[in-house]
Amino acid sequence: MLSRAIFLLAILFLISCKESGDQSAVTEQDTQEEKVAPKTKEELLLEKTYRVQLSQYGDTLLPYIPQDSVPLFFARYGNNHPETKVRLKTKYGNIDFKLYEDTPLYRASFIFLVKNDYFDLTEIYRVVPEFVVQAGNSDEPLASMKRASSGNYKLPPRYNPERKHVRGTLSLAKQYEDNDEDWHNPFDFFVTLSPSPHLDGAHTIFGEVIAGMDVADRISQLERDSTDWPNEAVFITMEVLE
Repeated sequence: MLSRAIFLLAILFLISCKESGDQSAVTEQDTQEEKVAPKTKEELLLEKTYRVQLSQYGDTLLPYIPQDSVPLFFARYGNNHPETKVRLKTKYGNIDFKLYEDTPLYRASFIFLVKNDYFDLTEIYRVVPEFVVQAGNSDEPLASMKRASSGNYKLPPRYNPERKHVRGTLSLAKQYEDNDEDWHNPFDFFVTLSPSPHLDGAHTIFGEVIAGMDVADRISQLERDSTDWPNEAVFITMEVLE
Protein backbone atom coordinates (compact mmCIF):
# COMPACT_ATOMS: atom_id res chain seq x y z
CA MET A 1 0.00 0.00 0.00
CA LEU A 2 2.83 2.37 0.93
CA SER A 3 4.77 1.52 -2.21
CA ARG A 4 1.71 2.27 -4.35
CA ALA A 5 1.34 5.69 -2.69
CA ILE A 6 5.02 6.46 -3.29
CA PHE A 7 4.62 5.40 -6.93
CA LEU A 8 1.63 7.73 -7.43
CA LEU A 9 3.48 10.63 -5.82
CA ALA A 10 6.43 10.07 -8.13
CA ILE A 11 4.17 10.17 -11.22
CA LEU A 12 2.49 13.38 -10.04
CA PHE A 13 5.91 14.94 -9.44
CA LEU A 14 7.10 14.06 -12.96
CA ILE A 15 3.92 15.47 -14.56
CA SER A 16 4.31 18.67 -12.56
CA CYS A 17 7.93 19.06 -13.66
CA LYS A 18 7.02 18.50 -17.33
CA GLU A 19 4.23 21.11 -17.27
CA SER A 20 6.53 23.58 -15.56
CA GLY A 21 9.25 22.92 -18.12
CA ASP A 22 6.82 23.33 -21.03
CA GLN A 23 5.53 26.61 -19.60
CA SER A 24 9.09 27.87 -19.17
CA ALA A 25 9.91 26.93 -22.75
CA VAL A 26 6.86 28.70 -24.12
CA THR A 27 7.52 31.78 -22.03
CA GLU A 28 11.15 31.89 -23.16
CA GLN A 29 10.14 31.44 -26.81
CA ASP A 30 7.51 34.16 -26.58
CA THR A 31 10.06 36.48 -25.00
CA GLN A 32 12.54 35.81 -27.79
CA GLU A 33 9.92 36.53 -30.46
CA GLU A 34 9.01 39.84 -28.81
CA LYS A 35 12.61 41.07 -28.78
CA VAL A 36 13.31 43.88 -31.27
CA ALA A 37 16.78 44.90 -32.37
CA PRO A 38 17.73 48.18 -30.68
CA LYS A 39 17.98 51.22 -32.95
CA THR A 40 21.41 52.61 -33.70
CA LYS A 41 22.45 56.08 -32.58
CA GLU A 42 22.29 57.23 -36.20
CA GLU A 43 18.70 55.98 -36.60
CA LEU A 44 17.63 57.68 -33.39
CA LEU A 45 19.29 60.93 -34.46
CA LEU A 46 17.61 60.83 -37.88
CA GLU A 47 14.20 60.20 -36.30
CA LYS A 48 14.70 63.15 -33.98
CA THR A 49 15.97 65.46 -36.73
CA TYR A 50 13.45 64.57 -39.43
CA ARG A 51 10.39 63.88 -37.31
CA VAL A 52 7.04 63.81 -39.11
CA GLN A 53 4.84 66.65 -37.89
CA LEU A 54 1.10 67.05 -37.36
CA SER A 55 -1.07 70.07 -38.04
CA GLN A 56 -3.36 71.49 -35.38
CA TYR A 57 -6.15 69.48 -37.01
CA GLY A 58 -4.21 66.22 -36.83
CA ASP A 59 -3.19 66.09 -40.50
CA THR A 60 0.15 64.44 -41.19
CA LEU A 61 2.69 66.93 -42.53
CA LEU A 62 6.22 66.46 -43.85
CA PRO A 63 9.36 66.21 -41.71
CA TYR A 64 11.43 69.38 -41.49
CA ILE A 65 14.51 69.19 -43.74
CA PRO A 66 17.08 71.98 -43.18
CA GLN A 67 18.35 73.30 -46.51
CA ASP A 68 21.96 72.43 -45.71
CA SER A 69 20.88 68.84 -44.95
CA VAL A 70 19.05 68.29 -48.25
CA PRO A 71 21.90 66.46 -50.07
CA LEU A 72 22.57 64.12 -47.13
CA PHE A 73 18.89 63.48 -46.40
CA PHE A 74 17.98 62.57 -49.96
CA ALA A 75 21.18 60.60 -50.56
CA ARG A 76 20.17 58.34 -47.67
CA TYR A 77 16.51 58.32 -48.64
CA GLY A 78 17.41 57.43 -52.21
CA ASN A 79 19.51 54.48 -51.09
CA ASN A 80 16.54 53.07 -49.19
CA HIS A 81 13.98 53.91 -51.87
CA PRO A 82 15.42 53.02 -55.29
CA GLU A 83 12.16 53.21 -57.27
CA THR A 84 12.22 54.93 -60.66
CA LYS A 85 8.67 54.68 -62.03
CA VAL A 86 5.69 56.77 -60.92
CA ARG A 87 2.08 57.10 -62.07
CA LEU A 88 0.07 60.33 -62.10
CA LYS A 89 -3.69 59.77 -62.07
CA THR A 90 -6.36 62.20 -63.24
CA LYS A 91 -10.02 61.94 -64.21
CA TYR A 92 -8.83 62.07 -67.82
CA GLY A 93 -6.46 59.12 -67.48
CA ASN A 94 -2.97 58.26 -66.27
CA ILE A 95 0.50 59.53 -67.11
CA ASP A 96 3.49 57.31 -66.26
CA PHE A 97 6.97 58.67 -65.60
CA LYS A 98 10.43 57.16 -65.59
CA LEU A 99 12.83 59.01 -63.26
CA TYR A 100 16.50 59.26 -64.20
CA GLU A 101 19.07 57.74 -61.86
CA ASP A 102 21.74 60.29 -62.83
CA THR A 103 19.72 63.02 -61.08
CA PRO A 104 19.67 61.21 -57.72
CA LEU A 105 18.48 64.07 -55.49
CA TYR A 106 15.62 64.84 -57.85
CA ARG A 107 14.59 61.20 -58.12
CA ALA A 108 14.74 60.68 -54.34
CA SER A 109 12.87 63.91 -53.59
CA PHE A 110 10.11 63.08 -56.08
CA ILE A 111 9.70 59.56 -54.66
CA PHE A 112 9.70 61.04 -51.14
CA LEU A 113 6.87 63.45 -51.98
CA VAL A 114 4.86 60.76 -53.76
CA LYS A 115 5.19 58.32 -50.87
CA ASN A 116 4.24 61.02 -48.38
CA ASP A 117 1.09 61.86 -50.38
CA TYR A 118 2.06 65.47 -51.02
CA PHE A 119 0.91 65.49 -54.63
CA ASP A 120 -2.46 63.98 -53.73
CA LEU A 121 -3.41 67.41 -52.39
CA THR A 122 -2.57 69.21 -55.61
CA GLU A 123 -3.79 69.72 -59.15
CA ILE A 124 -2.69 70.55 -62.65
CA TYR A 125 -2.52 74.31 -62.47
CA ARG A 126 -1.02 75.39 -65.77
CA VAL A 127 -1.86 74.23 -69.28
CA VAL A 128 -0.51 75.65 -72.53
CA PRO A 129 -1.32 73.71 -75.71
CA GLU A 130 1.73 72.47 -77.61
CA PHE A 131 3.96 73.64 -74.75
CA VAL A 132 3.50 72.39 -71.16
CA VAL A 133 1.28 70.80 -68.57
CA GLN A 134 2.36 71.82 -65.06
CA ALA A 135 1.31 70.34 -61.71
CA GLY A 136 2.08 70.22 -58.00
CA ASN A 137 0.35 73.34 -56.70
CA SER A 138 -3.05 73.89 -55.12
CA ASP A 139 -5.28 76.38 -53.37
CA GLU A 140 -5.81 73.81 -50.61
CA PRO A 141 -4.32 75.03 -47.27
CA LEU A 142 -2.94 71.59 -46.40
CA ALA A 143 -0.67 71.60 -49.45
CA SER A 144 0.87 74.89 -48.32
CA MET A 145 1.18 73.55 -44.78
CA LYS A 146 3.04 70.49 -46.04
CA ARG A 147 5.47 72.65 -47.98
CA ALA A 148 6.05 74.85 -44.96
CA SER A 149 6.50 71.90 -42.59
CA SER A 150 9.32 70.58 -44.79
CA GLY A 151 11.03 73.96 -44.64
CA ASN A 152 10.17 74.68 -48.29
CA TYR A 153 13.44 73.00 -49.19
CA LYS A 154 14.96 73.53 -52.64
CA LEU A 155 17.12 71.40 -54.92
CA PRO A 156 20.36 72.56 -56.56
CA PRO A 157 20.44 72.59 -60.39
CA ARG A 158 21.70 69.50 -62.19
CA TYR A 159 22.02 70.21 -65.89
CA ASN A 160 23.06 67.60 -68.42
CA PRO A 161 23.97 69.14 -71.80
CA GLU A 162 23.05 65.88 -73.52
CA ARG A 163 19.46 66.12 -72.30
CA LYS A 164 17.06 68.39 -74.15
CA HIS A 165 13.50 69.47 -73.56
CA VAL A 166 11.74 67.34 -76.14
CA ARG A 167 8.17 66.08 -76.17
CA GLY A 168 7.50 64.17 -72.93
CA THR A 169 10.33 65.64 -70.86
CA LEU A 170 9.80 65.83 -67.07
CA SER A 171 11.41 68.83 -65.35
CA LEU A 172 11.13 70.90 -62.19
CA ALA A 173 9.89 74.47 -62.08
CA LYS A 174 11.76 77.28 -60.36
CA GLN A 175 11.51 80.92 -59.41
CA TYR A 176 13.36 83.24 -61.78
CA GLU A 177 13.46 86.36 -59.61
CA ASP A 178 15.74 86.60 -56.55
CA ASN A 179 17.20 83.16 -57.25
CA ASP A 180 20.91 83.69 -57.80
CA GLU A 181 21.71 80.11 -56.74
CA ASP A 182 19.28 78.72 -59.31
CA TRP A 183 17.35 76.64 -56.78
CA HIS A 184 14.64 74.36 -58.21
CA ASN A 185 11.26 73.88 -56.58
CA PRO A 186 10.74 70.16 -55.79
CA PHE A 187 6.97 70.56 -55.40
CA ASP A 188 6.21 71.88 -58.90
CA PHE A 189 6.93 69.90 -62.05
CA PHE A 190 6.00 70.11 -65.70
CA VAL A 191 5.85 67.99 -68.84
CA THR A 192 6.78 69.47 -72.20
CA LEU A 193 4.38 68.74 -75.05
CA SER A 194 6.78 69.70 -77.84
CA PRO A 195 10.50 70.50 -78.23
CA SER A 196 11.29 73.56 -76.09
CA PRO A 197 14.99 74.41 -76.54
CA HIS A 198 14.66 77.71 -74.66
CA LEU A 199 14.24 75.64 -71.48
CA ASP A 200 17.50 73.72 -71.98
CA GLY A 201 20.05 74.67 -69.34
CA ALA A 202 17.37 76.55 -67.41
CA HIS A 203 15.35 73.71 -65.87
CA THR A 204 16.72 70.40 -64.62
CA ILE A 205 15.38 67.40 -66.55
CA PHE A 206 14.95 64.43 -64.22
CA GLY A 207 12.64 62.08 -66.09
CA GLU A 208 10.37 61.40 -69.03
CA VAL A 209 6.86 60.26 -69.85
CA ILE A 210 6.74 56.58 -70.79
CA ALA A 211 2.95 56.31 -71.18
CA GLY A 212 0.00 58.70 -71.30
CA MET A 213 1.15 61.57 -73.50
CA ASP A 214 -2.29 61.51 -75.11
CA VAL A 215 -3.71 62.29 -71.65
CA ALA A 216 -1.33 65.23 -71.26
CA ASP A 217 -2.33 66.52 -74.70
CA ARG A 218 -6.01 66.29 -73.84
CA ILE A 219 -5.57 68.14 -70.54
CA SER A 220 -3.56 70.88 -72.27
CA GLN A 221 -6.60 71.67 -74.43
CA LEU A 222 -8.82 72.58 -71.47
CA GLU A 223 -10.14 76.12 -71.28
CA ARG A 224 -8.00 78.26 -69.01
CA ASP A 225 -7.86 81.70 -67.43
CA SER A 226 -5.37 84.51 -68.04
CA THR A 227 -2.77 82.76 -65.86
CA ASP A 228 -3.15 79.47 -67.79
CA TRP A 229 -4.89 77.82 -64.82
CA PRO A 230 -7.60 75.43 -66.13
CA ASN A 231 -11.14 76.66 -65.58
CA GLU A 232 -12.09 73.23 -64.28
CA ALA A 233 -10.12 71.64 -61.45
CA VAL A 234 -7.93 68.70 -62.48
CA PHE A 235 -6.86 67.10 -59.22
CA ILE A 236 -4.12 64.49 -59.26
CA THR A 237 -3.05 61.52 -57.20
CA MET A 238 0.29 59.78 -57.56
CA GLU A 239 1.71 56.37 -56.77
CA VAL A 240 5.05 54.62 -57.06
CA LEU A 241 5.01 51.77 -59.58
CA GLU A 242 8.46 50.27 -59.21
